[in-house]
Amino acid sequence: MKRFYKKVEVSSTREGFLITLDTKALLSPGKSILVLPTKALADAIADEWGNQEINIIPSTMPFMTLSATAIDRVRPKPDDTIDEILNFLQTDLLCYRAEEPEALVLEQDQLWKPLLDWCEGLLGSAFNVTFGIMPVMQTHKLISAAQKILRSYNEFELLGLHQFTSISGSAVIGLSLLEHQIELEAACQAAFVDDYFQINNWGEDAEASLRIANRRREMLEIKEFLDLVLSRK
Repeated sequence: MKRFYKKVEVSSTREGFLITLDTKALLSPGKSILVLPTKALADAIADEWGNQEINIIPSTMPFMTLSATAIDRVRPKPDDTIDEILNFLQTDLLCYRAEEPEALVLEQDQLWKPLLDWCEGLLGSAFNVTFGIMPVMQTHKLISAAQKILRSYNEFELLGLHQFTSISGSAVIGLSLLEHQIELEAACQAAFVDDYFQINNWGEDAEASLRIANRRREMLEIKEFLDLVLSRK
């Protein structure tokens, strides 16, 4: 699609912040007006539209894509997204520990236990942890507590949490990031501990390194999106 507008502006309403392209309100792909929760997010999306040149390239507008997905997919049926996050929590990465080698066991414990301890405090219930590949399920009490907390988030927070959880394989890591318990680098270290262990001990694999780099880039975009969603500006 070719660029069809000249001016991009941000305005405020009682519901939130709008973006206009030549005075016309910006719509999501689902034809909903893009009402945004913070001016910081609206400004970032306005910059994405303003930076388009001859052709509009959606892949260069991650904040627009994430916001539109929150409005079109999460807002109408938030429980669907909540259920998907809870499914990750049922089989959370942090609950599946290596049995060996000892160095990996210790590294997982060092990175994962503080996050599990914090999340157990948040939910008021303990996680079931297993070693090896034996499946383990979490208690109804823990899942119910998590569901209650997830329902307190708006559609933008839920979308960011869902995306980060999907990439990291851990709702615990996602919640820790959303609730400012860890920074992005710590989240990446926790999510990729097995990969980094293999690289450090058996050498770098080009395909694995590329996969990690792509996932880190996606996680950075989501972290930046959540920072904008939670901004007080």
